[in-house]
Amino acid sequence: MNHLTDDQLAEWLAGESGEQTRAHLQSCAECNAEATRLRDGVARYSISLRQQAARAQSAHMTESVAPRKSIAQHRLRWVGATVLALLLAAQTAWMMKPHTPSQPIGPIAGAPKTPQVNSQPGAQMSDDELLEAVNNDLNRDVPQALAPVSAITLERNQIADASTGDDSNK
Repeated sequence: MNHLTDDQLAEWLAGESGEQTRAHLQSCAECNAEATRLRDGVARYSISLRQQAARAQSAHMTESVAPRKSIAQHRLRWVGATVLALLLAAQTAWMMKPHTPSQPIGPIAGAPKTPQVNSQPGAQMSDDELLEAVNNDLNRDVPQALAPVSAITLERNQIADASTGDDSNK
């Protein structure tokens, strides 16, 4: 009696065997035992593969949770830094914007007088007016930005001279 070949057993496992192969497996105890061992081995192998895949999936899931938290924290830090940078840029822009005072400031005592030029917005100065303004700025003893400090210093010196003169007369 001829036993089944490996190819015939493989066809039987795949469900592609013919009627003769099935009849032989029912009648031959040795081929039936071989087919059963083969089927059980494939089943154990299949179960083992599924278990390994499940363990690998579980390990991958636990590993991928930690980096996701880290990525979320990293993104949150960048969002915070971006908001801070935008706030600083907005504040800087606001501070650099020229602000007009709510009430006009009067002349300071002792401050040099500035020439009255055409100060209307959009009005053009003539060349002579511009030249006169530049010459006046160059001829100042104290720059225009320091004129208030100069006036305060002059007043303080006058007060100090007056009090020193009173002390020396006593």
